[in-house]
Amino acid sequence: LIVTGALLAIAAYVLIKMSVPYGLFVLFLTAIAAMLMMIYQELDKVQRDRFLVLLISFIIVIIFWGAFEQAGGLMNIYTEKYTNREVMGITIPAAVMQSWNPLFIIIFGVPVAAFWQKRKMKGKEASSLFKMMVGLIIMGSGFLWMRGAALQYQEVGQSALFWLILAYLFHTIGELCASPVALSFITKLAPVKYASLMMGVYFAVTGLGNKVAGIIGESATEYGELAVFTGIAVFCIAMGALLLLLLKPLKRLTHGIEEAEVAIPPIDNEP
Repeated sequence: LIVTGALLAIAAYVLIKMSVPYGLFVLFLTAIAAMLMMIYQELDKVQRDRFLVLLISFIIVIIFWGAFEQAGGLMNIYTEKYTNREVMGITIPAAVMQSWNPLFIIIFGVPVAAFWQKRKMKGKEASSLFKMMVGLIIMGSGFLWMRGAALQYQEVGQSALFWLILAYLFHTIGELCASPVALSFITKLAPVKYASLMMGVYFAVTGLGNKVAGIIGESATEYGELAVFTGIAVFCIAMGALLLLLLKPLKRLTHGIEEAEVAIPPIDNEP
């Protein structure tokens, strides 16, 4: 109640002093937070442990998409303004660079899936949590290439196209590691009674990640692209590394949810 009241007070202040859209946004977050706290109170010990991991997974989702969705915002603007897009005398439209992500998905989708399957068959770490953390680190590393692009622009007045291609490559590999398993993992962790509701919350936090992406991209007008790209890279890599250090305790809190096998009852052929 205290947390909910505090969030409502913040929302009211934002509505009155700042802007209606942001105030409504805070109210929306307040409603989700209150709902999650109410659900938490109903759960038993095992379910509460899993619910905590579920909340951490939501945080990973917000961070991941908040960084990844710079592709359609800040990175696209950077491509338009500061990148040399001329290839063999033809200037490539900035929007065309968005095609690298789906192209890399087609090329690397099967190899990445095969890599994780092979790793799992060898008995090595291949849990959904691990994949999400590794995906966050790889995706964050892609912004190191954007940092290189920004540094080159400062030196020579424009940046080469290959920086962007490498950034999109790392972003796509990170996406292939984290995105396919996120929703399935969350549905496994969610209490059966609230599974559908948690799926809805997952898409809500994905939307929140997109909102965060917009806020981060907007900050480039004040701090500059170099600072923003560097900050995203450092934060994502550091957060992923920190979560990797906590992987074993977090897996214990799941109480073997991914290892549990569902027994399939025999088919009764009798009428």
